[in-house]
Amino acid sequence: MNLSVARTVAVVLGAGDVGSAVAVALHRAGFGVVLCEEVDPAWHRRGMSFTNAWYLGGAELDGEATMFCASVRSIPAVLDRHRLIAATTWSWRGVVQALAATALVDARMRKRQPSGDLRTAALTTVGLGPGFIAGSNVDVAVETRWGEALGTIIGAGPTLPFAAESPAIGGAGDERFVRAPAAGRFSTDRRIAGRVLKGEILGAVGARLVSAPLDGVLRGLSARGARVAQGAKVVEVDPRGEPALCYGIAARPRVIAGAVVDALAERRLQGLAAAAAGRTPDTDAPLGSAPRG
Repeated sequence: MNLSVARTVAVVLGAGDVGSAVAVALHRAGFGVVLCEEVDPAWHRRGMSFTNAWYLGGAELDGEATMFCASVRSIPAVLDRHRLIAATTWSWRGVVQALAATALVDARMRKRQPSGDLRTAALTTVGLGPGFIAGSNVDVAVETRWGEALGTIIGAGPTLPFAAESPAIGGAGDERFVRAPAAGRFSTDRRIAGRVLKGEILGAVGARLVSAPLDGVLRGLSARGARVAQGAKVVEVDPRGEPALCYGIAARPRVIAGAVVDALAERRLQGLAAAAAGRTPDTDAPLGSAPRG
């Protein structure tokens, strides 16, 4: 199946806060962006991501919008006519093949899980965070750990290993999260940014109740019906108590997203430099547009 899309297509794996920030940045750089995710995703920062598209059919983030596509055939119209970001549960390999995508960004943030080799001749592959080795399982990697290295573009070698401890927000580190006590479906009647008190029941995984770990507002809350793995984050309470801070693109995802755009720009310029003699690189064209020969 070959479908025509006017813009260069980039596929992003993972619709959490990092993957969604990358999708926004690539969309603004001129790419037609397809976000690929599993059915009923468990990402908890739904006010800071496009995760709700898998539950509601669409979502907005930082002034950009996405639309869910049940079929790969509906994606070109979403990208070109509606100028939206496409969200789908379709196989990313199928999307890459059908739309002739030129870039693949793995933003699934699997942390401790090893990443397979994503490299193919037709794609520039970018891996975000632990488990990626530039030149081995991806073409380029981007550092995602908080600190001086955040957003570093790695052309050869590994990213830093996973660090279990979370940076503090409002004086609370790992204690602001609640993880699923078992695998199963998450149920809740609460909403992102809602105020909670320590010990208040927020939902359940199967028959096992989940309660607020401290006072504050719900910065993260997995969707009702989400499929969660044991140990997955389903709740995050922000003790600062400011509902507005539960929405939008946060500082870390924004830095990572900018690095992805920069990494793809560098690869594009490298490709232009290696093209036939006498060809003039059009460096002023949008990153996601086809270069003029």
